[in-house]
Formats: sequence, structure tokens, C-alpha cells
Amino acid sequence: MSSYGVDLPEQMILAKTDSLYQSQMNALPFWGPKVEVIRQVEKIYEGSNKTASFYLVLLLLMTLGILRMAFPSYFRYLYNSFMSPMSNKRALREQIEQNTAANTAMNIFFCISLGLFIYVIIAQRTDVLKTSRIAPNLLLIGSIVLSGIIYLIKLAILKFIGWAFKMEQATNDYLYNVFLINKILGVALLPFSIILAFGAGNWLNLIFIVSIALGIILLFNRYTRSWSSLASFFQFSKFHFFMYFCASELLPLAILAKFTYNILL
Repeated sequence: MSSYGVDLPEQMILAKTDSLYQSQMNALPFWGPKVEVIRQVEKIYEGSNKTASFYLVLLLLMTLGILRMAFPSYFRYLYNSFMSPMSNKRALREQIEQNTAANTAMNIFFCISLGLFIYVIIAQRTDVLKTSRIAPNLLLIGSIVLSGIIYLIKLAILKFIGWAFKMEQATNDYLYNVFLINKILGVALLPFSIILAFGAGNWLNLIFIVSIALGIILLFNRYTRSWSSLASFFQFSKFHFFMYFCASELLPLAILAKFTYNILL
């Protein structure tokens, strides 16, 4: 290559060009010999399909809104019965139990809300969905169905106990309190399920702890409400009450956890 009649080697031109380029780059504030270059290999983002959870949440919110608008007096009686268990209890119970359609809808709502909460806990706090071959939608449906089956079995067992021991009134009072707390719990768990399913950050651990604490408090409230009707049955032996508690509350949860573990792993 010639310039102004002088032949210049190509290697000299490339060396001058590289040195000029390097001097210009060294003049940049974020690029120079004293600037520490940090190299980091980015991890591939693995997204999770939450379409089913999103539409299920919308369905639950829409269902709750429709029920609230269709049965306003039912929700008022439900709230008064929960907040004031000792005030005019019999009249409120009759008003609630007479509305069969709303009662059935809220029981189904509880099973779906509880199943969604269990699915969110499994999906967010374990590696089950990554390590197992089960589809997320199938796990969601399975948790909802199992929640409904457990409470249907519990209803049948308590009805049988009331018939066998001729204490239908006590078991009916207890079942009323069970399903009353279940309805409240189904509504209360829905916001936690939404936050845990679509939120992110370490603060979700606090939300999880609060949701579990709320469930324990409502479970304890269920037994404090039912003690007046069950006290006559368990007054001679606290051991019988403890055995009943283990058989009716802890054993179904243990069976559900074991069954889920065997299916997934």
C-alpha cells in the first residue's frame, strides 16, 4: 500500500491502526487498563407456566363475587356467626343451613382454595415439579380433588359416629363449626395463594409463615367453638379427645402427605 508515493507495509498500517484504536479505547471512562472487567456467565432463565393457576384464581375471585352478590344475607349471617359465636347462635345457624345452594357452593370453594394453596406451597417451596414427571396442571387438580375427598370421608365418619353412639346433635354441632371455619379459611387463604403464586423475594417466607399461623389459629378456634357440644362426650377422658383429634385431624393430613410423596417421587 502506498501513501503519497511512499510504499508502506500492510503490517505497519495494521499495527498503527490497532494502537490508535487501543489508545482511544483506553481514554474511555469505563474501559481502560485500570478498569476491572467482570465476566459473569448468565444462567438460562427457566420460566414456569402459571396459566392454570392464573385462570383458577380469576375463577375463584369471580365465583366469590357472584356468590356475594347473589346471597348477600348469607354472607352477613356467616360473618356474624363467625365473629359472635355466642350471640343468637341457633337463629344464625338456621339461616345459614337453610341456604343449601350457597352452603354447597362455599364448601366447594373451600376445597378448591385449599387445593390451590397446597399446590402453590408444593410448587414454590419444593423441587417436586422439577424432579418429578408429573404435570403441574395434574398436580393442581389432584390437590383439589384430594382435599375434597378428605372432607367427604371426614363428613361420612362423623355422621356414622353420631349415629352409632346416638349423639347426632353433638356431631351436627361440631360439623357446623367445622364447615363454618372451612368457609372462612377458604376465603382467607385465597389472598395468600395469589401472593405466594405470583410474588417473588425473600419476604414470601413471612407470607408463608403468616398463612400457616392463620390456619392454626382457625383450627384452634374450631375446637374452642365445638367444646361446649363435645365436652359432655369427652368429659370423662381427655385421652379420648386426644385420640379423636389425631384420628380426625392429623391422620388424614398424614395420609395426604404420604400419598402425595409416593405419587410424586
